[in-house]
Amino acid sequence: MITLRKFPASCGLAILSGVIYAFAFPPLGWRFLIIPGLAGLLIALRGHTGTRARTIGFLHGMAAYGVGLSWLYHIFGSLVPVMWCVLAAFTALFAEMQSRASNRGITGWYFAAFTAINWSAWEFIRAELFPLKFPWMTPGLAIGPNALLPWIGVYGVGVVLVLAIALLVSRKWLPSLVAFGIIATAAWFQMPISQSDAHIKVAGLQFENVALDTFIHETRALPADIDLVVWPEYAIPYDIRKNTRDWKLIRNLCKERNLTLTFGTQLAEETSGDWRNIALTLDPTGICGEHTKVHTVHFFDDGTPGTTATPVATSLGRIGTPVCFDCDYQDVVRGMTQNGAQLFIVPIMDALSWTAKQQEQHAELFRIRACENARWMFVCASSGVSQIIDPTGKVHGRLESGKQEALIGTIHPRNGLTFFTRFGWFTPWLTLSAAAITWIAIIIPRRNPARQ
Repeated sequence: MITLRKFPASCGLAILSGVIYAFAFPPLGWRFLIIPGLAGLLIALRGHTGTRARTIGFLHGMAAYGVGLSWLYHIFGSLVPVMWCVLAAFTALFAEMQSRASNRGITGWYFAAFTAINWSAWEFIRAELFPLKFPWMTPGLAIGPNALLPWIGVYGVGVVLVLAIALLVSRKWLPSLVAFGIIATAAWFQMPISQSDAHIKVAGLQFENVALDTFIHETRALPADIDLVVWPEYAIPYDIRKNTRDWKLIRNLCKERNLTLTFGTQLAEETSGDWRNIALTLDPTGICGEHTKVHTVHFFDDGTPGTTATPVATSLGRIGTPVCFDCDYQDVVRGMTQNGAQLFIVPIMDALSWTAKQQEQHAELFRIRACENARWMFVCASSGVSQIIDPTGKVHGRLESGKQEALIGTIHPRNGLTFFTRFGWFTPWLTLSAAAITWIAIIIPRRNPARQ
């Protein structure tokens, strides 16, 4: 077992491994670096407790998120260190519980298993439960689309990966090799896709900050065989239905081209004065339905959040239309799939000023959601990355960051539910429950046998 006894050396290793951890994600995307990125932290923590352990964890988190999420500076400016500190605090909490478990004499297999649930539980809290939840840069996400996702989801994959790394650090060579073998096989194996006879020709217009007339002109210029067109989130940054001229133009466009149109717009609440960020879908017959963005973006005026995950019924099938940040989390896409969504059309806004690094990292999350629920997904961005994703998470078409043009491709409606959609989404909740029980056990002081 490798142990660094000197605190400064452990801090240096924590920082180095944090940087390596960040390199596992785009733009470099060297996925295998997630192994040394986490193993370095586990080694750095050996022999350290209390404040020193928390410091080592915090330094690893600051290095990882500071490097990996450097693009946050373009959004929050000088406040960005506060954001990194919030995220790094969860790595510090992980380190605190690791040191407590070690002090209780937990070793070997038990310690490796605890490491896996300890990391994964704090990760799930940070990503999905904390008020400032942010599900980027998780170990499961670093693996990318794989055959385990339709079974246990991205957080379940993270549990298996962290367990494999913990076993490796503990020199449990054979079980570690088996765990890594499972992950490698899942990442390599391509699940067969059964194509239905039904197919939909879709076009997405990747344009940022252009007028409605531009969207209409570019839609008219599309090939005649297009069935469905999607414009980005905030394509129409006002309540289109309250503008008589613009609403008439939109409806006439659908009738003229005989197409279904999904686009980002707003719905103004007359009574309260609030507004909602919505994906509106209509066809030549009128409005098919709408979806209000459930996961609004932190610190932005992004409208009143919605509470439902219901697909829109169209002549092309039942279409899920989550809006941008909705797909960062597992609940909305899963809920729409459970409620009958056969495919997904997703308008998103990733501003050009947020840089290609942010857009490439965000693009990974849509591939994960498509693979977890085994659905085709067409993502239309304002400035990138627009993409066509199959049910295995494979990309069949994309527009790079900064391009302003149309993406055209074919997607297929699908039925049936994956194990993840039915039951596998409970995996992180079970992990959190197991971790909570263990945390309580190691926090409660032991009774002194001599006093009994």
